[in-house]
Amino acid sequence: MLLIGTGGNGSLLLTHLLRIDQGVRALGGAGLHVQAFDPDTVSQTNLIRQNFAPSDVGRNKAVVLVERCNLYAGLRWDAQPRRLTKADFQHEVQLLITCVDSGQSRREVHDLLAALPHHQRPHYWLDCGNEARTGQVILGQPRQPQGGLPTIIDLDPTAMQGQDDDRPSCSAIEALTRQHPFINPEVALRAAQIIGEMLYHGVVTAPAIFVNLEGNVRTVAQELGTPRPRKVEALIPFPKPVQRPRTRRASRTAATN
Repeated sequence: MLLIGTGGNGSLLLTHLLRIDQGVRALGGAGLHVQAFDPDTVSQTNLIRQNFAPSDVGRNKAVVLVERCNLYAGLRWDAQPRRLTKADFQHEVQLLITCVDSGQSRREVHDLLAALPHHQRPHYWLDCGNEARTGQVILGQPRQPQGGLPTIIDLDPTAMQGQDDDRPSCSAIEALTRQHPFINPEVALRAAQIIGEMLYHGVVTAPAIFVNLEGNVRTVAQELGTPRPRKVEALIPFPKPVQRPRTRRASRTAATN
């Protein structure tokens, strides 16, 4: 599982992935293995909306968060303080998660996937993005351009437009006013919801989730790709439950003298 971007959405989603990993292990699965990619370092204003502490300032975002997860749960997840490359797909990738939230970075990921042979593309691509008060989480199947779930680019080609807008805020006030303070937690939670459904139940009830925190409308709209929940390939095979033979209880008889 590859996580691209550990900023506003990615830093919060990584914590949810840790909880999902613990649940998978409790059910008898092998757990998740996550590689987190991010070339950026933690700044002072990142502490307002992202999942970092003051002691993290100046360190690489992916390294900080992966170290924290590994120490907390005894994991061996990997941090990559760089951008994604074609070499990262030499081994099979079940799920690619992008939390880049910019047209330029999303273009780079799309072009990279398009240059790969179909058998090297990830089975699923979960894209998480947001504007100031709205956001979306889209699950697609890059390996199946015909008949599979559409990717974020299939649904909205304009998602690749625009330049990176990751400039640091000059103050905490600017960091809070540029975006709704709770848009990132909402997007990260909905992404975790999709991943959890895939792993725990093998279905996706809503491959596209749209969040709107604007005005009085504070609901999550789910757009179903099919009328019924869509079956998906199991990302982690769980062992079959052991069938224990049923034993008949001995009937109790009341003895009378």
